[in-house]
Amino acid sequence: MKPSYNTTLLLDHLNTAVYVLRLKSGAILNFDIVYANSVNKEVIGTDLRDFVGSDFKSSFPELYETKLPSLYYTSIKEQRVVDVGEVEYGDCKVSKNTYLIKAIPISHQEVMVTCNNVTRLKRAERELIKNNIVLKEKNKSLEEFAYITSHDLQEPLNTITSFVEIFKEKYNGLFDETGQMCLNYLENSATRMSEMIKGILHHSRLGTDVTITQVDLNKTLQGINEDLKSVIDEKDALIRSETLPILKGCDVGLRLLFQNLIHNALKYQKQGNRPEVTIKVKSQQNGWLFSVKDNGIGIREKHQKKIFQVFQRLHTNESNYQGTGLGLANCMKIVKVSGGKLWVESTYGEGSTFFFTLPNL
Repeated sequence: MKPSYNTTLLLDHLNTAVYVLRLKSGAILNFDIVYANSVNKEVIGTDLRDFVGSDFKSSFPELYETKLPSLYYTSIKEQRVVDVGEVEYGDCKVSKNTYLIKAIPISHQEVMVTCNNVTRLKRAERELIKNNIVLKEKNKSLEEFAYITSHDLQEPLNTITSFVEIFKEKYNGLFDETGQMCLNYLENSATRMSEMIKGILHHSRLGTDVTITQVDLNKTLQGINEDLKSVIDEKDALIRSETLPILKGCDVGLRLLFQNLIHNALKYQKQGNRPEVTIKVKSQQNGWLFSVKDNGIGIREKHQKKIFQVFQRLHTNESNYQGTGLGLANCMKIVKVSGGKLWVESTYGEGSTFFFTLPNL
């Protein structure tokens, strides 16, 4: 035995306004309002049940002048569902809002109309578009600022470097050990500052003008191994990798991401230790989970978030680990722009594993 349902009760429990119109006798584009569910008042702002028995044209003359009557008539005449779409409307009876409307024929004389108030959603959408425009303008301004600043800062650094070279070439024999040491410090500091300024400019440009293509990460890794060949051979490093996927992404960004992580794994090692780097990948529901594991010096737990910030170096006084403090910050930015996440798990003195996710695009 099939269960019986109270249709009116079911419609009253929907979050959607529902009303039924019947073609008015002797009129093509006018209708009698024959039903409205109870929730319509919350959705529309006026209770259509008060207009049951009245015709559509006289009850809502301004609404009648819109495209709605002809679309309702089309639904009945062609006996098909008509997605009216978004309609913005308001009058003395109905406050101005945006509604998502659909017309469904239920007989050759009647059409059921569903109506959802999407005003808040549209307002949020407009606000999001506005904020995105503002964000793009700010990002552009920051990039321009970084470019101008880096250019202006490079000039005095070039002057300092040039004078150091002149002193070394022409007055090298006149300096005692302390003077020579000061010149070396000055030259090294200027070089480091120059690299940092270039790094700022590069970091500011990451994520802009991104071109999405099919990227074979196996070929990407092969190219990175060739670029790092001298370091790999010098340290007798062992790099192992599972077969990596072909995915959609920014070729340059993904290459920089893997290269930074692999280069760090080779660099941050105990003296005399043979570096071992293992790259793995796991398919997930909406993308991929990658891991880059090393047997290096590891990272203390208190530093495992700090390392992804700009200019946060943990080995500022150790000449074995030179760098600008931008590598992992760049990695974080690349992954975030791609819509993924990046984090590290590490035991100090035993090594680290960097994990990152990349979504299917």
